[in-house]
Amino acid sequence: MLLQRLVEYASRDPEAKPFHRSRQFQWELRIDQQGKLLSAQVESLLTNDIKGKPRGADHVVPATVRTVGVAPNLAADDVQYVLGWSDADTRPERVAQCHQAFVDLIYRWAESPEGRDDSVAQAVAAFYRSGGLTSLPRDDSCTAKQGVLITVVDDSGGRVPAYRAPSVVPFWSGEVAQRKGGNGQGLCLVCGKIRPLLETVPGKVPGRLVPGASNDAALVSINERVFGYDLTTQLGCSPICISCGEAVSAGLGHVLSSSYSTSYGGQDSRLAWWTTEDVPSNPMLPVFDAAPEDVNALLASPRRGRFEDDELDEAMFCALTVGGNVARVMVRDWLEMPLGELRAHIVAWFADHQMTPLFRQENEYHSLQRFVLVTGRWLRREKRYAPIGAKGADRPDNVQRDLLRAAMRGTPLPPSLLAHLVHRVQTDGRLDTPRASLIRLALMRSPLMKENVMPGLDPNNTDPAYVSGRIFAALEALQYDASGGKLNTTYADRYFAGAITNPRAALVNGRKDAKAWLRKLRGNRRGAAVNHEKTLDSLFELLPAEAIPARASLKQQSLFLLGYHHQRAHRFAALGEAKPTTEEIPA
Repeated sequence: MLLQRLVEYASRDPEAKPFHRSRQFQWELRIDQQGKLLSAQVESLLTNDIKGKPRGADHVVPATVRTVGVAPNLAADDVQYVLGWSDADTRPERVAQCHQAFVDLIYRWAESPEGRDDSVAQAVAAFYRSGGLTSLPRDDSCTAKQGVLITVVDDSGGRVPAYRAPSVVPFWSGEVAQRKGGNGQGLCLVCGKIRPLLETVPGKVPGRLVPGASNDAALVSINERVFGYDLTTQLGCSPICISCGEAVSAGLGHVLSSSYSTSYGGQDSRLAWWTTEDVPSNPMLPVFDAAPEDVNALLASPRRGRFEDDELDEAMFCALTVGGNVARVMVRDWLEMPLGELRAHIVAWFADHQMTPLFRQENEYHSLQRFVLVTGRWLRREKRYAPIGAKGADRPDNVQRDLLRAAMRGTPLPPSLLAHLVHRVQTDGRLDTPRASLIRLALMRSPLMKENVMPGLDPNNTDPAYVSGRIFAALEALQYDASGGKLNTTYADRYFAGAITNPRAALVNGRKDAKAWLRKLRGNRRGAAVNHEKTLDSLFELLPAEAIPARASLKQQSLFLLGYHHQRAHRFAALGEAKPTTEEIPA
């Protein structure tokens, strides 16, 4: 079904050309309509990007999958093919073979029925027949794998890239069919028709679109018998006709490079999504943006008994997650479901991670990027999280994929992700609203939870771990008020990390210290002392000493952190503080 959907996607692009792909070109070779060289040297196409790095010009040119063999592309290719120049990393004898194969392809193009009346094809062939390369001085800055674009200048001075000649598409389609065919005729796995079958996939995906790939990557390729079903190689166990094979490659490249795709640095996958019918908006936008007005409207839709644009609910939503290994594309996940079902899962995603914010200016809902970010290391001195993709960030390389799967499919988060997050909170000494939100999401979808966890303070929750977290926050607040906010080492500094796994020791010591804190507070703010004492007494009544966890499980550690966050958020909301400063502990 994946291949069929990619073929359908490719067919919706009216400008798509068969057996073409986008690549960068660093050099340009200019000739006139008689095949004469027009410049004293190859012209550079390099420009600086927004980061100041040199970048070639992007062109969609004829291209096929190229592995270890010599396989020239038409009218535009590498320096070693077009110019026959080698470098320190290439063997001169192989470069000579590549160049001769490219020249032979140009001659076949010019002599073909498609190219005989094409002035561009005749001009390029005339250039090589005349030995025009002998008068072209070599540029030492050229490397063998850089791209060279051949352009023909007409009488008016206009430059026409040779690959845009009208004869290119029909000739190149026949050339690729001859190269890639080899399995005879048979039933195509994709279209279900008896057609000439491919031997190998005719196109590759640029390596920059496939995390983990070091080269341009192919979706289907069996080079050795041991890897194929029934010891078959190439496409023997996956029969695909020529037209479908080209559409699969084109569709895959298009979806992975579209605006409906995402990949974060240091992650092992890239997600691309599309719908089988045109829809007015991006169905995944709320997950990536989490704008409060959009989320609130989305959450209100089920309560009104309908979604917006009900007539589009029959459209199918498709999502493909890929990773790479050298020159191979690995399909990590494939999803196809009605668009209405996706919307329901996204509604559940936001409902399950809703969290009362610690500070007034924060949101209750969070974007996917924010969730990915907070799973990394907190840089205490810089007061920010380690950037996504940075070394030493201690961020799981599959966290993006796990979160997206949970958002789209409505599935639980892996237990390993929750364990990692709790460990990071303990190590960093930081629990903020997004991290608390992510912990709640994991608990809401955990099969170990018998009751739902509230997004805000739940006074009826008597779970010992949850109550322990609330007590810890109450003790922290008491010490802060008793000292007037002037603290060198706080209660949280001493006990927070240990309290996550062993709340009993922290609360027993905190209960003893509370007497001194209350005594000090009564001398300055008697009313505040009374309120703190009432809060602590009511909380300890919910938690007999023997019920305080001494060795907390992962579930109990998570509940402790949620209780701690809820109590702090409740206190800050009651005080009406927009942004506490030194009380924001741990931070």
